Amino acid sequence: MDKTAIENIAEKDLFSSEGREVEPYKLSHLVSANKLRAYIRIELFDKSAEISSEEILNYLKENNIVYGIREKEIIEYCENKEYSKELIAAQGIAPIHGEDAYIVYSFDFTRGKKFLENEDGTIDFKNLNNVINVKKDTVLAYIVPAKEGKDGVDVFGNPISYRKGKDVYFDYGKNTYISPDGLQLLASTDGAVEYKNGKLFVENVYRVKNVDNTTGNIDFIGSVVIDGDVKEGFSVTALGDIKIRGMVEGAYIKSEGSVVIGRGMNGMSKGTIYAKGDITSKYIENATIETESNVYAEALINSNVKAGDSVIIKGSTAAIIGGTTEAENLIYATTVGNKTNPETNLVLTLKEYYEIEKLMGEKKKKRIDLERELADKNKELKELELKIDLLMNSSIAIQDKTAFQKKLLFMKIKLNSEIVELKRELEEIVPTQDIANYKIICKGKMYGNTRITIGWLKHRVRQDINYSKIYNDGKDIVIVPLNPGDLDL
Repeated sequence: MDKTAIENIAEKDLFSSEGREVEPYKLSHLVSANKLRAYIRIELFDKSAEISSEEILNYLKENNIVYGIREKEIIEYCENKEYSKELIAAQGIAPIHGEDAYIVYSFDFTRGKKFLENEDGTIDFKNLNNVINVKKDTVLAYIVPAKEGKDGVDVFGNPISYRKGKDVYFDYGKNTYISPDGLQLLASTDGAVEYKNGKLFVENVYRVKNVDNTTGNIDFIGSVVIDGDVKEGFSVTALGDIKIRGMVEGAYIKSEGSVVIGRGMNGMSKGTIYAKGDITSKYIENATIETESNVYAEALINSNVKAGDSVIIKGSTAAIIGGTTEAENLIYATTVGNKTNPETNLVLTLKEYYEIEKLMGEKKKKRIDLERELADKNKELKELELKIDLLMNSSIAIQDKTAFQKKLLFMKIKLNSEIVELKRELEEIVPTQDIANYKIICKGKMYGNTRITIGWLKHRVRQDINYSKIYNDGKDIVIVPLNPGDLDL
């Protein structure tokens, strides 16, 4: 029970002027910290004594407790002589705080990131529906305003102000505008609505049937949607996402966002894709692929692939055959290589692991310095405490002693603050990473003549291996059977 430390005690005169005891009990009360409850306590000096409800009511009034008096409970308390119990004699009304305003978005901005797998194991690249198209003046989001609250009343009859709900404001980007009442965010042009870095904006999307002689090369500041194919020798460059529903033939694709190719890519040994976001394609053959994020496909054939995160090969084929596939965290496939034994290279760079190891080394060195500094500060603090003791026991004049003591105490407070900060820094978590988390998963067969590089270690697969996980344990490249948990992505 949360109560203030201030206790008001009303005590009857226990003794007469001749020293005789005349009152057999003592009344006192406590008020909770929020002043919403008043408690009555009775201390009996005579077990046969009785207290009337009128006495308690008068006592409350004398102590300015005037609101929310629980008269019925007080009467029952006195009738039942429950003096040993603490009585809630008054109950105020708590304030009802206002509710914060919030923003409701009109679209599901996560749907474009979901790649569904059909029952037969293939990935559905036909129904991508990644672009959220909007018309001019479409409501993109609206604000549900903050709700007002209601004041409360404490047991002294004073009002308790409610906490107002916080307002919220749109953080909006280009091609949008706010309604006159400030409650709606709307599109100022036709286009595709996107949500990035906490902002809503409308991107004018360049949309064509095919990229060929009728269009020429495309260089666009927004996103591009191609309903057909990108023909050999042409290029598509975009600051936004590139979504191609057909296939790519020996073309150059560059995106500052993600790239999706519905029917796959035959690079003809000259096709290239570069993206900062994910690259997703039904298959990739004879092409060069580079992304700062992930690569998703059903097959990689004789291609050079670099992924800043992972390469995930899933679907009915789920094969990596020939070429070099390089990733940071994970390479995942069912089949690697084939019966004709083309050289297939799999590389995990361990770049992130190296960076974490470097950071750990720096943290350990800093920890040694901090521990040394903390020891020095603790020593300094003990010396200072000794000086304070000597000062207090010295014969210096009280006026001078007080001045010196004040100065030393300020120094002690500063030292304590520095020690607390040093301890906080020492408690900071040093990041760690298990090198075994960087792995190659082969759900089916990995054929001989597959060359594996994980960090500083290399391994050549000379005989076919099946259903395996491959990783660097810090000393050697380890090949072990898969566990069910290894298949979860």
